[in-house]
Amino acid sequence: MHNARVTADTAPEVNPHYLDHVIQTSQSRPVEASEDIVSHNGIKLLAKGAQINAKVRDRLLMHKLQKPLEDCIQVTHGVMPESFGPLGEALFEQHPLLKAICAHDLYPSAPATLAALKLSAPVQSLLTVYAEHQGDRLKHTAGVAMLALALARRLLPGETEQHRMLALAGLLHDVGELYIDPQYMRPGTPLGPPEWRHVASHPVVGERVLRGMPGAGKEIANAVLHHHERLDGFGYPRGVQDAALPLAGQILAAAEWLMAVIETSMTPLTRASVATKLIPGEFSRELTEAISAAAQASLPPSVAVADPMPLESAIPRVVGIAATLGRFRDARPWIEERIANARPALRAVLAAGLQRLLRIQTAFSSTGLDAHDPDALVAVLTEQRDATLQVELMTVVGELEWRLRELERESLLRAGLLPPEESAVMRELIGRLKGER
Repeated sequence: MHNARVTADTAPEVNPHYLDHVIQTSQSRPVEASEDIVSHNGIKLLAKGAQINAKVRDRLLMHKLQKPLEDCIQVTHGVMPESFGPLGEALFEQHPLLKAICAHDLYPSAPATLAALKLSAPVQSLLTVYAEHQGDRLKHTAGVAMLALALARRLLPGETEQHRMLALAGLLHDVGELYIDPQYMRPGTPLGPPEWRHVASHPVVGERVLRGMPGAGKEIANAVLHHHERLDGFGYPRGVQDAALPLAGQILAAAEWLMAVIETSMTPLTRASVATKLIPGEFSRELTEAISAAAQASLPPSVAVADPMPLESAIPRVVGIAATLGRFRDARPWIEERIANARPALRAVLAAGLQRLLRIQTAFSSTGLDAHDPDALVAVLTEQRDATLQVELMTVVGELEWRLRELERESLLRAGLLPPEESAVMRELIGRLKGER
């Protein structure tokens, strides 16, 4: 596929954002061509051993190549698998829940397993460029890799090759971010639908990069493609659901979600439990049971409870959730009328949004917080002094707020793929839910 049969239509282009990350990496460690880099029409652009730096940037961007640039470069002193041993142990010290879930009597420790992985030169170089670009994100990828490994060991006992594949997919799951304009990736950057579409494409980009890469391949690429999908169809980038989401993709998606919970929550076990109960169906029952069983079997009791925030601070947040869901109840006839009259693509987006809103509404009602009397709500919250219940209550409030923001983001992403007049329907719906119309 990389020689005489390559045409201008099939030849890979050099992504400028990825190349800029490679050049940035070259400022701290040598990056060189691991073989001759040849254009699609046979021109040798760089000889084996040539340095990849700012001087060759324009030359590489001017041509399509016979082989992907990622397969043709070598980073000297790159990320070594051995480094994941101490990194993993440090993460265990920092996050007891991570350590608890990864514990297993029949296998070597997760950090030791990562340290023993074999990385091909292209995979090692790609991971090094990612680590150089993202810094602390290497900790995130190591955590995802260990969780994917742990879940695979429980759901696929004895299938050590699948365990290894999913661990490597965990390390590589976000490499697609290297190909996106960095301005969209900066923390805190407000993203509209066009910008979010770029960010949400990173699983697709990662899959394309990895599927033909020596040391990666189709299985790893397919798992990476699905690492933000959900069984109920409300993930991205493709919104696949049920049988269309393979088990390896489910495992990596659950590992990525769970690591994000562990990293961002003071009470990760409580939040994970709350999330899976409030919005069931995102992951299979077997997967959620595996997470719960692993955590409960090994987790010290002291980890589950932390000092709660004052419940009084929840009152305006609960009122805000109730107001949004009240506007949803008012808008429901309008939504159902649009669903009845919409073409298939818009109907699917509206129906998915309706189902997610109904789940959030049911979850909110199940908490007992949707009292229509604010004074009664204040009395209930101020009288509640049980620390464990306070933690759970604040976690529920935070999770519901997050789910409503997620719904808005995902709906706008899907709307951006529709024709303008249909996209306008989704924007009007979001405006109604936010009280802007």
